Order: sequence, then C-alpha cells, then structure tokens
Amino acid sequence: MLNDSHAVPPTGMEKGQPQSTMSESNTGADQALTALQKVEVGTASHPIHWNPVKKWAVISVYCLLQTFIALSTTTYVSAEFLVKEKYGGSSQVVALGQSLFIVGTAVGPAFLGPLSDIGGRKWVYVGSIGIYAILNIGTALARNLPMLIIFQFLCGAAGSTALSNVAGTIADLFGDMDGAGQPMALFVMSANYGPSIGSPIGELIAENERLGLPWIFWINVIIGGAFAIIMCFIPETLPRIIISNSARKNKSSDPTELAVIEERVDVLKEMRFVTSMAFRIMLTEPIVTFLGIYNGFAYGLLFLYLDGVFDVFAVNNGLSYIDADLTYLNFVVSVTIMFAFIPVQTWFYKRDRKRNGGVGRPEARFLTSLFFVWGFPISLLWFAFTSDGSVSYWSPVVAGGVLGFCDPLLWLAMLNYIADSYTNVAGSAIAAFLIPSFLIAAGCCHIGIVMFDNLSTKWAMAILGFVSFSLVALVYVLYFFGPRIRSWSKLAKK
Repeated sequence: MLNDSHAVPPTGMEKGQPQSTMSESNTGADQALTALQKVEVGTASHPIHWNPVKKWAVISVYCLLQTFIALSTTTYVSAEFLVKEKYGGSSQVVALGQSLFIVGTAVGPAFLGPLSDIGGRKWVYVGSIGIYAILNIGTALARNLPMLIIFQFLCGAAGSTALSNVAGTIADLFGDMDGAGQPMALFVMSANYGPSIGSPIGELIAENERLGLPWIFWINVIIGGAFAIIMCFIPETLPRIIISNSARKNKSSDPTELAVIEERVDVLKEMRFVTSMAFRIMLTEPIVTFLGIYNGFAYGLLFLYLDGVFDVFAVNNGLSYIDADLTYLNFVVSVTIMFAFIPVQTWFYKRDRKRNGGVGRPEARFLTSLFFVWGFPISLLWFAFTSDGSVSYWSPVVAGGVLGFCDPLLWLAMLNYIADSYTNVAGSAIAAFLIPSFLIAAGCCHIGIVMFDNLSTKWAMAILGFVSFSLVALVYVLYFFGPRIRSWSKLAKK
C-alpha cells in the first residue's frame, strides 16, 4: 500500500544501477552513484545517532499523517449516498471518487519520492500536504460530479507524500531492517488504522444534518492545513542534507562530508531512472509482479469488505448504519496486535540469519507468514458462511479481525522481501510492486459493487475465500523456491 523511493528501509543507502548490470554502462560506476551512497552512517551528524525519543517523536507525527491520509479513502464511501443525492450518477460512477483517489496515491510518489530523496523530506511534506488541503477546497465546493472526481484524484496524488516519505524517513532515522523493524510496523499499523476508522467517521459526518457532504472535505482542509503548519517545525531527516548543513556550519574538512556538500543531483534524471526501472522490473521480474498482484488483492479486500459491511450487519443482522460501520474497528484491534507481534517475526528472522552464517535470506521474511497466510481463506470463508444473520454478528466481526491481522503482517513481509531481494534498486522495485497493487485495489472498489449487487453476501465473500487459496501457494513457492527464482534474475540479489 506504499509507493516510494524507500518504501522500506533498505539494507544500505543504495540507489542506482545494480551491480549485476554495471558492466552494461560505459560511463562507469560513478554515474550510478547518488548522494545517498556517499553518506556514512558513522558520521556524527547522521540522524541515525539522534536521541531515540526525538526519532520516535518525529516518526509518530508522520505516522499520524499517514493515518489521516489513509482514512480519506473510506470517509468518502460513507458519504457516497449524499454524492448521488446531490450530483446524481450511478453507483459505479460515484465510486470513481474513491478509486481515482487510490490511483492518485500511486501516481504521486513517482515524483514526490525522488524529490524527497534529492531536496529533502521536510519541505516535500509541507508543500504537498499544503496543496492537499487546498485541493480539498475544490472537492468541498465541487459544482458537479466530474469536478468532484477530478479533485479526488488530485487530492490522492498530493496526499501520497505520506506514502512517499514516511517509510523513507524511517530509513533515515533507523537505518537497516534490524533497527527499523518496529518503526516500519508502526507505519504499517498507521496505514491500516486510516481505512478502518474512516468509514465510521464518514458516517458520523454524513448523518449529521449540520455537517453533511461538504464537511467530509472541509475537515480534510482543516486537519491537512494543521499538519502542514506543524511539519514546518519538524527537523529535516534526509542524511545528505543534515550532514551537508553540519559540515558547512562547522567548516568540516572530512573528505566524506565534503563529498556530500559537493554532490549535485539531476532531479529529472533521478525521476526518469526510478520510473523507467520500475516499469522494467514490473515487466521482467515475475517475483515483483506476482507479489504486486497478491498485494492488490489483499489491499482490495479492505474495500470489498467495506462494500459488504452494510449488507451483512445492517440488512442481515439488523444493526444501524453507524453500528455496522463501527464493526470495521475490528481491523484497528487486529493491526495493533500485529504491531505487538512483529518482534516475534524479527526473532525468527535473526535466528535464521545466524544459522545461515550471518547472511539474511529474503525468504526468511515469510517465516511466520507461512502459518498466518492461511488466515486469508479461513477468515473469508468464516465470514462468508456466518454472514447471513443465522448466528451472532460477533462471528463475522471476529472473522474480519483475523483478516485484519494477517493482511498487514503479510504486507510488511512482502515489502521486506522485495527490499532484501532488490537491494540496489529497492526504490524502483517497491514502485513496481505497488503499481499493480493500487490499480487492482482501485478496481476492487467497483468490483465489490457488482458482486454485492448480484450475489448474496455469503457467496460474494466465499468466492474471495476460494480465490485466496491459490494465492496462499505464492508465499510457499517464494519461500521454498525463492533462491532458484532469484537466480534467474539479473537484478535480484543472488
């Protein structure tokens, strides 16, 4: 559910052509290096040496930003009936407001990610979120449905800075995956909090006669503007910028620090590299492509699940609309448990690395997922066959909670696996992973309408459960045959 130049903290600060393809370039290795490669973690001014309280405070603010942006994907859903009342249009057309917002979050990082890697994180955060707040004025004052949909797309692109930068900021502050494991889990947790709380918040706003549809967007203007102001006072975290400023201030003579000061980066060249390499990986690396499809299905399940919530809990179980929406909070509980569980996966990974002579295997990122991936089909079928109101509504609530634990856990495992496998082109590989993910998730916003309009809740969810059995096999294939598959790649780490 991310798309950025450092979607997970890579094992190094690498970015450029992979070693296996360096010989293809006539210009030599120097042109493949960027300023990030010249940053030494040992440098005293590197942000990795900041006080832990300061680092966690910075990350907490940015993770709250991620939650705020993510909830916009579902607050709109709760107000879709008001959109139809005001502007007209079919359910599918109105749903474009949600799906194009998701597409926008995939498009934005194509330029926001490289910009933050080159010019610094801070002012990309401030500028893009400020623009996000301004664009939401357009959605609040939209004169017709096409105008509303277009502004939703633009808001998604501007708000995607939470996807482009937050994980990169974690890489700045915590370094490699061992140090950044728990902060990344916080990021994944915050990304899942947003959609979970967005629907009940949207319902409360939509049902309030004093607020109504425009306030779905006016609240974004207020909170987005507040975030933009607050982030003006948060320090820069990009190591290259910090070390450069420190060296100038202290008139350093250290060769490494001087190299950072003298580095000049071509912004357009950097963007072209990330984008072109992302499409190359997406088209030629089956590992990334299939994981992207898998993640698109897993992410799309959140929206498919939301489409079925009212049928299951309001129609079949007789709950009010707001009570039905509140059942979506089971994901909040589940992803919090996932956050607390991450040290267990980290322990398994470190043990595997120790047994492997100190070398980490990318496949070891799936050690706990080999078990929990089964939660996908089990929870979906459990939800499906207890959703007709014949048993307590707590049964599908708990089933959804199981899904809410397995989904983010596997998402984090996939991000880590790709970062480990494509260390030299981690940013482009993550982008290649997320392009199909977002497109499929956006499509699920419309597929869910068709499924729940034409099928019972039981069989709509059951079909998803049966399909997910085939996807479970993907994790097992990667775990047992991953090294052989990576050996066929020119880009993946052998």
